[in-house]
Amino acid sequence: MAALVASALAGALVAASWFGGRYALAAGVAAVQVILVVGLARTADVPAGRASSALAVLAGLGSGGYVAATAAGPFDPETMTPLLVAVGAGFVAMVVVQLARRDGRAGLTPSLTFGVTALLLATATVDWLALGDDTVGEAMLLVGLTGAAVGAAIMIFPGPALLWLVGGTIAAASVGLVLQAYVEPIDAADLGPLTAAVAAGVAGLASAVGVRTARLLREERSLGRHASLATHAPLSSLTHVLTLASLPIALAAPATVAASWAFSDGLLA
Repeated sequence: MAALVASALAGALVAASWFGGRYALAAGVAAVQVILVVGLARTADVPAGRASSALAVLAGLGSGGYVAATAAGPFDPETMTPLLVAVGAGFVAMVVVQLARRDGRAGLTPSLTFGVTALLLATATVDWLALGDDTVGEAMLLVGLTGAAVGAAIMIFPGPALLWLVGGTIAAASVGLVLQAYVEPIDAADLGPLTAAVAAGVAGLASAVGVRTARLLREERSLGRHASLATHAPLSSLTHVLTLASLPIALAAPATVAASWAFSDGLLA
């Protein structure tokens, strides 16, 4: 279920960007950030989880708003600077949260690990906004999100995880080639077959890894392997599915930016 919902979320972000423009995409990214971080906080149920998740959401929304307002024109690596600042300041804030605890700091390691992970995922999702809003940026966004949708959808099939990780990557790269050949906005951006295949393929791989990770989280929760998971009140099925489905979208964003970076530097020419 989470794999199909992840594909639907990717499609929704494409539609938001296509019909609503940059700020509609920013709103969609913000929704993914909040759903992912808050859902993971409820799933992990670690000490100081609420404070850590609040900081992660704040860092994600703040950097997302800044990038959405300033990252106009072609892709520029300097657009990533606010994300580095958000991650650095957020990490310090996560440590301060732990130092401010007055409960003996039980579960310090899982609590800090959750905070840093939530911070990284929230800021990574902003990468969808950092691709620029010129012809190339819009094409990379479409290719990356489509690749993420394909990579997630492939994971619904049973069988060895490695098989479908590879299969999802190949399928996503193949779809990237088709998009480059037959979709006018992508063809007009002159990405070339290699760039389209690589961008879609790495986004598909990251998305498939996200689905697999989400599946492991679901299994751990259901089996109660972690003490906090065993005692935590169950999430609603809708909240749980949306949380797990947001993870592939977050992981596919930096993968797509990496491909865009390689294209802008001429490495995929």
